[in-house]
Amino acid sequence: MIKTRSAYTKQIKQLDGHVSVIGQAVVEDIENTAKAIGQGDKDAAQETVDGHDAFERLHRNVEDTCMTLMLLQQPMASDLRLVTASFRAISDLARIDEMAYETALLTQEIDLTVPKELADLLVSMAKKAATMVRQAVVSFGNGDVTDAEKVFEEDDSLDALYEQVRVKVVEYLKNGEESAAAAPEFLSVAKYFERMGDHAQSVADWSIFRATGSYRGRTMGEND
Repeated sequence: MIKTRSAYTKQIKQLDGHVSVIGQAVVEDIENTAKAIGQGDKDAAQETVDGHDAFERLHRNVEDTCMTLMLLQQPMASDLRLVTASFRAISDLARIDEMAYETALLTQEIDLTVPKELADLLVSMAKKAATMVRQAVVSFGNGDVTDAEKVFEEDDSLDALYEQVRVKVVEYLKNGEESAAAAPEFLSVAKYFERMGDHAQSVADWSIFRATGSYRGRTMGEND
């Protein structure tokens, strides 16, 4: 019994570290997509693609740990909040990383050079999404609700960048420019970044739940 409880305590203490490690990996993958788009760095995109399977294994292992703790150990009070919040936050981070992976694949498939004005917008979206994810993960670790609230404040600017990308792509289509051939891919990349911000907000919500025990049930992308 003592040995089992000791293993439980160790797993609980490790959860914070798992969320931090997964969060950092997600941020790095988003930043790699920015390099691929802004600098034409195909190696950066390949790094994200190559690391995808390892990330998925880590993600599944940590989710399994959370499920084991919830089903077999029946944690109480703050421990239960930590396990529940970790499970949900890691699921959101995994969705973000899947979008970074898909974005990396798209950057490898697009043969045309991305117009600089559009590349700049997409890079700005990537950096904004990475900042939101990083801030959400930091708030999860330090329990600071103020840090979590900053994530929500960033989302409007990310949505505005997406709209600028959409307008630019429509212009390319109307003008029959060569870059219009890749219009669907450009919009897909922009939409992935926009959705990353929504999931970062969800991570921030679970950070608040972990810190306070109160979950506001924020709908993804919902405005206050």
